Amino acid sequence: MKARSFDQAYFERYYFNPRTRIAERTYFDRVAAFAGAYLALLDCPVKRVLDVGCGAGLMHRGLRRAFPGVHIDACDASEYACRRYGWLHTTIEDLEIPRPYDLVVCHDVLQYLDHAAARRAIEKLASFTDCALLFGVLTREDWQENCDQSLTDSDAWIRSTAWYRKELRRHFRNAGGGLYLKRDANVVLY
Repeated sequence: MKARSFDQAYFERYYFNPRTRIAERTYFDRVAAFAGAYLALLDCPVKRVLDVGCGAGLMHRGLRRAFPGVHIDACDASEYACRRYGWLHTTIEDLEIPRPYDLVVCHDVLQYLDHAAARRAIEKLASFTDCALLFGVLTREDWQENCDQSLTDSDAWIRSTAWYRKELRRHFRNAGGGLYLKRDANVVLY
């Protein structure tokens, strides 16, 4: 992991201050609604969710709306976030789980890991996932073409989209919109 502190100042800067945050809370609600609608269309029921690197848990409200009655487990590497929100304090590298989840969320996490650690993290994500992975990451193309660089944390390993696609392809099928289906899941993509 890049040497940095995901402390209160980090969360204030990138998530809570209206002038400097990277996204509005409604963005996370829309991402969760998309995942819920698409997984319902694919007849992929979601009862258990694991949010790896959940930060402030901004996607949880939308996930609960998208999947009524869902159980969400969440973890983060930030001592501050875990203390404030009650998440499990661990890294993706150290996380062990007894059984896979229907949906695993990993949003804006892997850009903080070097290449080898990111590859190992993708292996772990595959082992955590029974059906679907909701994955988001800052890529080189996003940095150059899509994001507001004055609001985006650039202290990261900014890799190409192709790099992530290649690594994810071993375990997942790309369903679009950041949603990936486990290769061995019995789900038909339209």
